[in-house]
Amino acid sequence: MSRSLDKDLLDHLKADDLDKVYKDISTVLTDLPDNELLEIEFLGKSHPLQPGVNYLKDGTAVAIPKLRLVQAFFVARQTLQGPQKGSPIARCELMGATTVLLLMDPEHLTAANTRKRLLISALNDSEPDELALRREKQFVDSLLTSRLYRHAKSPTLWSHRRWLLRLFAARGVRVDLQHDIRNVVMVAGIRHPRNYPAWHHARFLMSHRTISAENIVGDVKEFCLKNHTDTSSWSFLSYAIGGIKSEESQRQISSSIFTEVLQITDSLRWKNESVWIFLRDLATTGFISDQLFELFLSVNKNLASTTPKGNDQWRTLDSASRWCEMYRPLAKPNIADT
Repeated sequence: MSRSLDKDLLDHLKADDLDKVYKDISTVLTDLPDNELLEIEFLGKSHPLQPGVNYLKDGTAVAIPKLRLVQAFFVARQTLQGPQKGSPIARCELMGATTVLLLMDPEHLTAANTRKRLLISALNDSEPDELALRREKQFVDSLLTSRLYRHAKSPTLWSHRRWLLRLFAARGVRVDLQHDIRNVVMVAGIRHPRNYPAWHHARFLMSHRTISAENIVGDVKEFCLKNHTDTSSWSFLSYAIGGIKSEESQRQISSSIFTEVLQITDSLRWKNESVWIFLRDLATTGFISDQLFELFLSVNKNLASTTPKGNDQWRTLDSASRWCEMYRPLAKPNIADT
């Protein structure tokens, strides 16, 4: 959602009961469903609501008009400024205000940092550790996976999530990291293609010993094949393959994925840079047999022969073959033909 407000929107900002608008929106964002994420969308002027109706809700799906959110934002900002002016504000009120602020502006650092302080305070007051942590994760994941373009790629929200997971670990609360890659990172990757912050977060998840690279490469491969122009996901797939501990497993998985991707690339005539960078890098790891490498060169040559010489796609194919000519001899020598 754009931060800019048109004149018509500004003219309507004070036409409603702002406190009620704020209360309704903050409540729907804090009263989260059990074990499910909200699916939040913004409504434009083409979907007006009746007076007094501040959002639409159907199960976990929530639609909020832009006008109502802006109105709630002004109240939330005043609420957050209360402690700075010496006015005591209840913890629940501040949490409600920060939900609205982050929904309006996912890069609102003050709101994110306030939530950190409130969560630490709640944990120190002996509130149920796991419940408080999981509710915060549920809210953040709802923003990251909803159909909100800016939120899905927000550095502030992804940073807050990393901080939160470290807190989970410090408190001994278990998190299903493989589930997070499937249902948070990948969904955010669909909401915002080439979502580098999301896939960078997946690398952070991979750094934990509780997740096995072998268990996620299949899921990531399927994502890449369905989103073959997504450079960030292909890059993470290479990273995940490299994280497989067993050399024999890494060799088998590398060969299997290389073969499948190459066959699909040949069949669908993919010439985009993201796929060919992945293939060329895997071809020079030392886990790809000479027979598979010859197939790689054959597919590359055939596609290049039907591509106008000098255009971007031709240069991508040419660069991939030249890369292998330079670095393939440096690969591990103990490769047996399959």
